[in-house]
Amino acid sequence: MLRLLRLFWRYVPCKRRRCLPWRMNQNLIYGLGHIYNDLCAAMWFSYMMLFFQAVMEMRAVISGAMLLLGQVVDALATPVVGILADKYSTKKIWHLTGSALVTFTFPLLFIRCWGCSSNSTAEYLTWWIPFYYAFLIIFFQIGWAIVQISHLAIIPSITESLQVRSELTSIRYMASVISSLAVYFITWIVLRATNYSTFIGPSDDYKFRDVSLIITVMGVISYIVFHVFFNLNPLKEEKPKANGHVIESGENEPLKMTAKSKIMHFLQMPLLYQTSLLYVFSRLYWALSLVYVPLFLEERLSVNPSEGSELVASVPLVLYISSLVFSFLLKSNINKIGHQVAYFIGSSLSLVSCFWIALAISPDAHVAQIYLVATLIGAGSSITLVSSLCVTADLIGPHSHQGALIYSIVTFADKLVTGIAVVAIENYKCDDTLDCPQYYRGVLTYACGGSAVLGILSLSITTLGSKKKTPT
Repeated sequence: MLRLLRLFWRYVPCKRRRCLPWRMNQNLIYGLGHIYNDLCAAMWFSYMMLFFQAVMEMRAVISGAMLLLGQVVDALATPVVGILADKYSTKKIWHLTGSALVTFTFPLLFIRCWGCSSNSTAEYLTWWIPFYYAFLIIFFQIGWAIVQISHLAIIPSITESLQVRSELTSIRYMASVISSLAVYFITWIVLRATNYSTFIGPSDDYKFRDVSLIITVMGVISYIVFHVFFNLNPLKEEKPKANGHVIESGENEPLKMTAKSKIMHFLQMPLLYQTSLLYVFSRLYWALSLVYVPLFLEERLSVNPSEGSELVASVPLVLYISSLVFSFLLKSNINKIGHQVAYFIGSSLSLVSCFWIALAISPDAHVAQIYLVATLIGAGSSITLVSSLCVTADLIGPHSHQGALIYSIVTFADKLVTGIAVVAIENYKCDDTLDCPQYYRGVLTYACGGSAVLGILSLSITTLGSKKKTPT
């Protein structure tokens, strides 16, 4: 079907194409290829734990283990997919395969599991619910990793221009931001338009189902348009030459060994791991905020039900809008103030938000304070994320041929650390909410605040390390 649509578009007369109200731009079409992944990621981090605990009534430690499972599978699948995608088939085929896996598994993650009726015994549900969702999570995360890696690998395969690569990366980031905003906006509309409730409970399962189905429809449309209209023209690889003749297989072994020795020499640099800590702790603060802000709001609604359940959508929406605004402001000013100074400013804002939650956001605090804190969280997280990536790019410098290796190391650590942190937090949660009525307020204070403090400590270590001469 996709091939027929592609052939039809190819043979449409050029003049007729120009008569369309919009012009298909290849760079913009490329951005559509990762939208479904971004929609799923926003839903996964923001509402998966809330769905498991409030709707499915899963124990906190079990729901944390589900998120850890997804993070571990994603981390392990990423390098495997990268190796296989380079050796077999085209990037678009891998992308389509991963998109199909995501399509068949993601909606089921937010739908009450098969066989989980009210007539089922408690013993049956105790083992069946975790097994059912764990099975879906494994295949969903494998599909997500396939889409992520294949979509990223398309960039260097279609252009050698650094300017075009930067443009494609920027479009990809903007698509991610817009997708996340769409998830929160859709959730807010669904919670407001459907049967109104003051807090999230088992009877609200159909609301999460509706949101996931809407997201799935949007995602499927986006990757179908991507596969129909995006032209992947891989660069022709030229065989290396020496003294005017082509090097045959076996002649370039010394070159390979030299490249391997350079990679090993680069991996032995302490500054690489010091810099990666900046990204890991900035991502940890961001991920923990996304996961636990909705749970904190649900915890608050149990005390102040009059505020309405749509608060779990409107507050993350404000948080992400703040992140978007400050990322735009930082884009043109980060070089003026310096990457490390920007990271310190972002971490300081993050710490202020944590102190604010600890000292002022009591159960009876005005809701306006929550929106202000969400603005600070979005500002601090966006500044630290962008600046940490810039610090990493500074470290890579002229070693662009080793950039993918560095980013894969950082990404691998980020996913594992986030998953382990969530499991540890959920493991200490009380089984009876009356024993710890403000547990998630403490998480946003101490866990997120601790991430910001560790980021500042890593920054000081990195600053001292960067003053030393970097090996070439």
